[in-house]
Amino acid sequence: MDKTEISDVVKSEFVESKMGLMEILRNDRVQAVIGLAIFGLLLLVFNYWAIDTAQAHQYYGLALLFLAIYFWILTPISYIFTAFLLISFSVILGIIVPEEAFTGFASTTIFFLIGAFILGLTIEKHGLHKRIALKVLKRFGDSPKRFVLGIILIGSFLSMTMPAHGVAAVFIPVLLSIYSVYKESELDPNFVKASLLGLSFSTSIGSMGTFLGGARNPLAVEIYYSETGKHISFVEWFIAAIPLVLIMTFILYLVLVKLFDMKNVDMQKLRDKVKSEVKDMGDFSMGEAKALGFLISAFVAWAILGQPIGMGVVAVLVSVVIALSGTISWEDIAQRLPWGTIFLYGGAISLAFILGEAGTLQFVATSLLDLAGENPFLLLALFAVLTAFLSNVMSNAATTGVILPIALSAMLVMDFPDVLPVFLVALPSAFAFMFVVGTPSAALVYSTGHLEQKDFLIPGFILNIIGLAIFLTIGLGWWRLLGYW
Repeated sequence: MDKTEISDVVKSEFVESKMGLMEILRNDRVQAVIGLAIFGLLLLVFNYWAIDTAQAHQYYGLALLFLAIYFWILTPISYIFTAFLLISFSVILGIIVPEEAFTGFASTTIFFLIGAFILGLTIEKHGLHKRIALKVLKRFGDSPKRFVLGIILIGSFLSMTMPAHGVAAVFIPVLLSIYSVYKESELDPNFVKASLLGLSFSTSIGSMGTFLGGARNPLAVEIYYSETGKHISFVEWFIAAIPLVLIMTFILYLVLVKLFDMKNVDMQKLRDKVKSEVKDMGDFSMGEAKALGFLISAFVAWAILGQPIGMGVVAVLVSVVIALSGTISWEDIAQRLPWGTIFLYGGAISLAFILGEAGTLQFVATSLLDLAGENPFLLLALFAVLTAFLSNVMSNAATTGVILPIALSAMLVMDFPDVLPVFLVALPSAFAFMFVVGTPSAALVYSTGHLEQKDFLIPGFILNIIGLAIFLTIGLGWWRLLGYW
């Protein structure tokens, strides 16, 4: 064997060993052990540095914050069990007493989410959203670009009335059915990519508009209330967010039609298919009428009664009325209610409470002020950028739960209007455009087999940059007009 062959063998063995090491490091159990080992090391170091119990708790909170980010990014265990782990350690370390451990799960936000999910499941069960989608597509079937615009408008609008991933889950079969009218040689890949990405991205954008599409929005309001004792109503949130939702929806359309050249699409086949789908649905059913009535009633009730009796109470009352009407059964709810999401938000609220009790939030906020200077706008921009890009690799609820309490503490220390970080953290957390793992909607459109990870990256990055620029200019200007600062 000559030197070249020996070199090739050595290189091959090195590559194989490297690949083997990477496989080991990607193992969930290994990642969990590494994370817990680093957490334990941090506790030992912080315990050595601390001069008293109060400072030790501050430092322990930092270790818990590291553990939360590590586990929520790499997900060696589910988000639910990560939340349980954080709560357990906070009690063991003496940061909170056992009676306060599950404070987040008793929050009114949890019950608002349950009621909102039941309303969304009612709409989904009776196909109201599908009828709306098909009616819109029927009007936008004149050209490929108009069709993509119709999809974007549907995704953005519907995700203000029901969970964003629910919109994507039920609308994807509609799109796949439409694509099926074309032979493989006739199907323009740019048209398919633009329409699927339009669906995924628009549901994220629309979810910023109300408390229904993005559960991180009521989570942010709950954290804001727990830190300041102040409320943000359903109407106030909608007014603060809707101009930015509309602008981002329009920007999304411009980005997609610029990046994807769509020309060779036989729109007559597409129009015929949509008409056929509309015809197959038949007349407007009693179930659809009830679902629409409940949706309108819920919006009105949240606008009028949300402040005096609470958003959560209104949500559960609406769900009771839905059940009494027979529009949906408990069996429907129990099978499809996203219990994991509900537990995740309970854990995120608990984490914010734990870090506040530990004194970690004020410690981190003060440290950031020392680092960035006492320029509130620079600090807000830092939080917005961090949120937007971190939400691409971890749950946007987890991102909000980690960053918002710190941002609020920083604004309170500076005596600056504390409502701005709520909008500049919760809303940009929807900018999970760049990676498939960013949102369930992205994972769903990716699962169709028509998209690759690289298809998300460029348009997602562009939308992140433009979106942040819009929020830090137009957004701040709009909130100034509303008197928030």
